Amino acid sequence: MRNFVIMRHFIHILLLFAGIILVGCEPKTTEETSSEARVKSFTFYTDTLNPGLTAATYTIEHRSDTGLIYCADSLLYGTRLDSVVPYVMYMETPGLATFYLPDTVIESTGVDTMDFTQQPIYLRVVSSDLEHEKWYTFSIFVHQADPDLYVWEQLTSQIFAPQQCDTKAFYHQGKLLLMVNNGLSTQAYQSADGSTWALLSDHIASLPTPCHVRDIMQHHDTLYYIADNTLYRSTDGLTWTAWTNTASEYELVNMVVSFDGKAWCLVENTSKALQLAIVSADSIEIMTDIAGLVDGVLPANFPISDFAALSFGSSSERPRAMIVGGYNMAGEVVNTRWNLEFAATDGYRMKDFSIVQPNFKSLIGVSIVQYADQLMMFGGTDNDLKWRSDMLYSDDEGMNWYVPDTTHNKLPDNYTSRQNQSVIVDDDHNIYIIGGQSKSQSLGDVYRGYLNSAKWE
Repeated sequence: MRNFVIMRHFIHILLLFAGIILVGCEPKTTEETSSEARVKSFTFYTDTLNPGLTAATYTIEHRSDTGLIYCADSLLYGTRLDSVVPYVMYMETPGLATFYLPDTVIESTGVDTMDFTQQPIYLRVVSSDLEHEKWYTFSIFVHQADPDLYVWEQLTSQIFAPQQCDTKAFYHQGKLLLMVNNGLSTQAYQSADGSTWALLSDHIASLPTPCHVRDIMQHHDTLYYIADNTLYRSTDGLTWTAWTNTASEYELVNMVVSFDGKAWCLVENTSKALQLAIVSADSIEIMTDIAGLVDGVLPANFPISDFAALSFGSSSERPRAMIVGGYNMAGEVVNTRWNLEFAATDGYRMKDFSIVQPNFKSLIGVSIVQYADQLMMFGGTDNDLKWRSDMLYSDDEGMNWYVPDTTHNKLPDNYTSRQNQSVIVDDDHNIYIIGGQSKSQSLGDVYRGYLNSAKWE
């Protein structure tokens, strides 16, 4: 009996052991499959020698037919696509992913090197259940133009017949307006594109003769000019109204700058001192409370003619204006870069920034514009009447100036060095250089330039 009990327990143990083995040997359930065949994200594997690949953001549109994988903007100039490794993430692990290029088919392993310069390129994604698929086409391109390159061209070599004259151009009501005075009469020309010009008037009778058109200043859509203590104004450049100052405490000298929504001019008080004033309708408001000046009196080295004036937005988000170079009241060429600024704390204030760069030579007849987050200065001569560089730029709001890298910014070979040119920036990010004076003649030519990247915005 005792042996029987022992045997029975032994049999139970064997049966239990056999059951465990049988359970362990049961076939496993099949992994769950998916009908999802969509792409979740796309980029390229990082390549330190080709950083433009991952500098962009790639967008995926699944669409009802063929999906689209694209970059909203072209990749950085110089980015290579001829040997790249695409990095694709899927909504679910696919059963199959295949790239179709014009000359080859690649079953994706996730680390395949491909030539993405070929077009078109497709990606076929098959779901893990092998019953659903989704196709995508790629639209990825590289900028073919250098974004840092300035493109310059001559639009016309001669607007008017050769003559000795004074010129000044404006971007007025969406068109280019050129005023020309030859000492006998003032003419007006207009152009929509800088290439073709129409003569609007060969004699503007409402302006004095001669008229120093270089001194005409634009404020919004109104043109201002001062001569012989008289203020002239026009909204079209053809018809001018005259207001003669009769106040005894000052005389009108010249217009200066359009700044802070106001038209600024120069006046001379009874003490023969120069002051800034604001033109308002047919009245003049002399500004006596400008920080940095005593009773609003400008120093002897402040210019009255042949200066460059620019109103621009500054990094401090305060309105600023710059008045550079020119002749002072004594007829001397000055080495000054005056900055007029408005601050909410103390109102208007003025400072001469030329002390920062004392070797910056005096300037006559330069033009300054703000363009692509820089200030650009064109033409002019120094106090020895020697030609300056045709172009300078400043990236610190006029504190320091540099000659541009000619591999990226070079005027055409047929460009003539000049002074008293007009430089204009239009609404389409074009820079126009119009007319001026060379050493031997007046110029009536037009050049247009632009920064490639400014056109892509």
